[in-house]
Amino acid sequence: MPDMPVMHAATALEIHATYDRLWIKEVVVSAPSIGGDAEARVFLQRYRVVGDACEEAPEAPTVLTVPNVLSGADADTDLAAAVASLVRYVAKAAADKGLVSR
Repeated sequence: MPDMPVMHAATALEIHATYDRLWIKEVVVSAPSIGGDAEARVFLQRYRVVGDACEEAPEAPTVLTVPNVLSGADADTDLAAAVASLVRYVAKAAADKGLVSR
């Protein structure tokens, strides 16, 4: 039986997908000097749901930068709560590892 021939379309059909969701892919908090302020970088990745799976958009994540995290917490109650929660959790995890006393 002969093979079916492959035919090339005169024009390509491009189907664009809609990536309508964002997820926090990575959060990096850095404090480059002891006693200095900190900076946070949050990487947001677009994605879409396809059936039971998620598909990332074929683009680099969007990066949000939050400068002066510690001093900025004085003026923003949401940032203050986030910093306090993070510091409490890190202290707890460090105590669990025996790195600091409770």
